[in-house]
Amino acid sequence: MTLLSGASATGFYGHRPSKRISWRRLVALLPQSIVLPLNRRTPTSYLDMRALNLVQRRLQEDFMGCEALWTIFVAAAWSHRYRTRLRPLPSHWSTIDLVCNTLGDAPRLEALQHQLMHSDYQACSPNVVRLLTDILVDQADRVSLSSLRPCEFAELYAHLGMPTPHRPPTQIFEVRTGKGNRRGEAYARLRQEKKESVRLGFYGCKLEKLYSLLNQNSLSDGKCLELTSDVNEALAKSKPQAGLGGSRCGSILRCVAIVEFVFQDNETSADKKHVIIKEAETMQVSYLLFYGQSCYEHAVEKQMQLMAHPCRKIFNWLEGHQDEAISLGVGVLIVSSMANFGCSFFRFFARTGLHVLKRGLL
Repeated sequence: MTLLSGASATGFYGHRPSKRISWRRLVALLPQSIVLPLNRRTPTSYLDMRALNLVQRRLQEDFMGCEALWTIFVAAAWSHRYRTRLRPLPSHWSTIDLVCNTLGDAPRLEALQHQLMHSDYQACSPNVVRLLTDILVDQADRVSLSSLRPCEFAELYAHLGMPTPHRPPTQIFEVRTGKGNRRGEAYARLRQEKKESVRLGFYGCKLEKLYSLLNQNSLSDGKCLELTSDVNEALAKSKPQAGLGGSRCGSILRCVAIVEFVFQDNETSADKKHVIIKEAETMQVSYLLFYGQSCYEHAVEKQMQLMAHPCRKIFNWLEGHQDEAISLGVGVLIVSSMANFGCSFFRFFARTGLHVLKRGLL
């Protein structure tokens, strides 16, 4: 109970009952020389505290699984192809702008876990709490990731009957489907009916593709998955992508999905090493292999690859300057076509442009 100045304690309590005043009113009445810390964030409601308790429970059960799931979602949301990557859009969110603005305010999961352990429930805004609940709690009831310990990697390879990868992954996550997942239920029924046709394949892709692959009930229109029987080939097709800053999964990530599918009239390659999946109901992602690196490790690895294969420098330059290379190539093509009409000037210009292009690539 707070007493205001100008009335004695005895007389004030003896004649009138004390009144409660609000915190903002008290700050306004205090002298300006007294500085009190004022939290400008909106106080967390009971529902937000309850949601944060559920998030905290998920983080305590399997922090790495939550970290991987959150990283996959952020990669899909930040992608310029979010319309196809972020499917389905989490509930309670109408626009991608609102999602991205909320992600900018979200703390790192490791820092959030530390704050929740110390009962600091004011660290997140209501929108951040809602997004964390959608991804780590509500969505995890349909699709969740369970991390495996490094000592279990060899047992998994033996259980699946797959060869040990030339490059061991840094993390492996088991994909678990919960109740209410129509796609998982449909595949479970099909798998039970055709046990003898169950096969295993590997799919190397960028991190941003995993969200829709795990959550969407159907493949994109006109799209299909090309699986390979070689896990090392799948890793080679997976391009490195930046992860979340400070994430335990790694700053640079590559991923290979272990896909279980029912083989029924699928298209295959001539060497029987590749198979085409056109129906989502005939497949299910069982495990995710994460290959995490720091930025320094990735730079060292890239430099060693360039030293071992000098010609690869040309392709890396073309990959990093696609727009410039296409524009330059089109310009040279136009000039070369004009030179074929017998104009000596354009012929000389075409030869000079081709020489400059060679020098620039080499």
